Amino acid sequence: MDLNIKKALLTEFNILDKMINLEQLGVILLAGDNADILSGDIANNICLNQKKEVLEVVSCKKEYLIKRLLVNKANVNYRNWTLKEKYTKQELEQIGQATVNLIEVTNRLPTIIEQDLKLYNLKNIVKLVSDFANEYADRETVSSLVVLDIFPLNKKYELKSKQKNEIINFFKKISKISRVLNLPIIIIYNKINNHHEYIKKEDLKYIHNLNKCIDTLIILNFEEKQQGQNTNTYIVDIYNKNTKIGTGKIKYDFEHRKFIN
Repeated sequence: MDLNIKKALLTEFNILDKMINLEQLGVILLAGDNADILSGDIANNICLNQKKEVLEVVSCKKEYLIKRLLVNKANVNYRNWTLKEKYTKQELEQIGQATVNLIEVTNRLPTIIEQDLKLYNLKNIVKLVSDFANEYADRETVSSLVVLDIFPLNKKYELKSKQKNEIINFFKKISKISRVLNLPIIIIYNKINNHHEYIKKEDLKYIHNLNKCIDTLIILNFEEKQQGQNTNTYIVDIYNKNTKIGTGKIKYDFEHRKFIN
């Protein structure tokens, strides 16, 4: 299948594309372990492979995303990036070729805006999304995606009443933009610690207040060890409002820092 001429937006992950349709969705809440990695992979797939416009508002540094993008495209070990002597000649050539390939498509790389998690201004983010969406509002088909990685997720993380109201109002505004302009928006509820702690739908605080604004909820959880060994597999639970759509699995490549089918 030639994704360059296909109109539909695809995550390019079989388990997700079988159960959800980005063009029929508004706001997707992606939560759990390494949710930001999966959202970044989806954004890159849509932007680079399908030649669609993508806006990413992230809490991490742009340099990290660019580094991971290069490592993914070159298919080399992420941990060796600052120790180039550990790369073989062939791997260095792969990095060079990946750099050239990305330079050639700079006009369609994701638009990345850094947003300090501790200082996030939800009103500013709504304006960023609105301005971005309005550029493509007159198109007949969906041709862009927004990814917002701005919220922490933790069972012990408490929000003050004012912050709760701000988040609920934020989701309402984002949901309206998504519906009016037919723009799929992925919002990340990412962990801030307790790596690999299992997350259930009930653990997502305020989710009952947000259900009206969320079309789909996707939760990632690292699979328990089998026979004492990590499987490098994540359990993917997908919900439509309060109804569970299905469950699947997706592999994670720790060496290259990316999800794979």
